[in-house]
Amino acid sequence: MTMDRLLRLTSGVALLVVFLFGVAGSNVHWFWKFFMVFMAINQIQSAFTNWCPVVSVYRKLGVKECNC
Repeated sequence: MTMDRLLRLTSGVALLVVFLFGVAGSNVHWFWKFFMVFMAINQIQSAFTNWCPVVSVYRKLGVKECNC
């Protein structure tokens, strides 16, 4: 799996998990709300800077990047 696809998968799964915690009830810990806002801000900054912290982790783990 390439870096681009793995990054999209990670983002989608994380957002889905946080969303499900949010839907689970009205008594949701503030951390999950903060985490969703953090992920949204990170994706917005990534669109402009072309840098994401998860990419650095995946590079260290040896995930191959797309050579399109």
